[in-house]
Amino acid sequence: MIAVLTVPGSGGGVPEVRLADEPPADLTGTTQLGAGVSVGIDLADPGGWRSVAVDGWDAADRDLLEAVVGQDCIRRLNQLRAGLVSQLTTEVPVEAARSGPWRRLAVIDALDRWLQVPLDQALLDAERAVVRARAARTLRSRSLREHRNGQAVVLARRSAGELSTYLTGLANSASSLPRALYSSLSRVTSGYAGLASQVTGGPDECFDAVAEAWSRLKLAVPVGGVLKQLPTVQFGGGDSTSLSSPVDPRQVRARVVATEIRMVESRGGSAVRVVVPAFGARVPSVIADQLMVRLVDRRSGEAHAPVRLKLRSGRDAEQFGVGAPVFTQDVPLRGASADDVRADVFDPGYETSPALTDGDDELVRQRRAQFVLSEWRRAMVEIRLSRQPKTRNRRLARLTAVLNQAVPDADEPVFRGGPTRDEISRYVDAAPGTVHPWFTGTRGAGEPLVAELAAVHQAR
Repeated sequence: MIAVLTVPGSGGGVPEVRLADEPPADLTGTTQLGAGVSVGIDLADPGGWRSVAVDGWDAADRDLLEAVVGQDCIRRLNQLRAGLVSQLTTEVPVEAARSGPWRRLAVIDALDRWLQVPLDQALLDAERAVVRARAARTLRSRSLREHRNGQAVVLARRSAGELSTYLTGLANSASSLPRALYSSLSRVTSGYAGLASQVTGGPDECFDAVAEAWSRLKLAVPVGGVLKQLPTVQFGGGDSTSLSSPVDPRQVRARVVATEIRMVESRGGSAVRVVVPAFGARVPSVIADQLMVRLVDRRSGEAHAPVRLKLRSGRDAEQFGVGAPVFTQDVPLRGASADDVRADVFDPGYETSPALTDGDDELVRQRRAQFVLSEWRRAMVEIRLSRQPKTRNRRLARLTAVLNQAVPDADEPVFRGGPTRDEISRYVDAAPGTVHPWFTGTRGAGEPLVAELAAVHQAR
């Protein structure tokens, strides 16, 4: 990787050490691993780090850095820093032997950020807790291991109730479990057992409930079945009316809102009512309370002052013609025509400059990247659960057809960092020549989440 070293104490918010392999990419995520240490991962190539940044090299925990980049890398960086008088850019080898659990943790965080498919958040968080504990085992320092395990225990407890409810539901209703789902659940529940063994002060009700539910499931449901009926393939085209705008996935994390924003004139034409369906029935209050909307003039690019969206559910949501919760707000047009503005929904934590038009190149490409990621991973999960050859997967076939229309140039990457349309077609047809890391992105650190497997199994 390319290392950029800056003089200690130079300030400016620039990391003292930054390791990077950063051609432009659309499906990236950043995870804070410890004080002053963050890592970047690319979901199109999760086999290695995209970046590693250390804000204060001398204060950073060496144990953590060693697990992430390896001893030889640390030794080389120390040598370079010893005689550093100005910024230095050079190539440094990075070891990946012990970084597997840390990369898996970064992948989970990135998928949580970008994956726009129905997922049980409690299952995702339960797996995240288990992986945190597994990553902690790579640390040499006992005190650091215990600290990391303590964090994992807190997250595991928070998810234990819904995890045990899910397992109990399977025990009561499933006729059999596909082996892929069983194996993934087994890893998570084994991780919970390992965390429970480290809890002091006697039995823990949260961990005991998970253990009991898992034991019951293993006794009640045989393993080895496959999904014979896969979910129906659906590709939403969104609202095609002029008073609609696409959600910009750069500005709202996945699974918070649907992909389209509707606008309806109100107050006699002096305002528009913005309506954005929530993605699911439950929206965490910490997210619901901070979503904003602003109108952007399609001609000048001028953004109006943002206002906070309100979450409506039940009868309050039904008046907008939907049965699910919606985010809504009346927004003054301030003399503009409703046809001349687009609605831009954003979370202040992810805010970027709004797109001028719905056809903005970066906006369209980012939406395509999120769409391809979601459909591709869902197809890979379907193949695992059904043991179906990829050449017969309807979702992959439909995705290929959609990309044939959306990306005219067969040799152009469908998004930054991703494969070309031709590479995807060859892979689906089992033709040779598909060497892009995207096609191995659901192995190793990129393995399907237990929440992904559970979602497809539940939707059958």
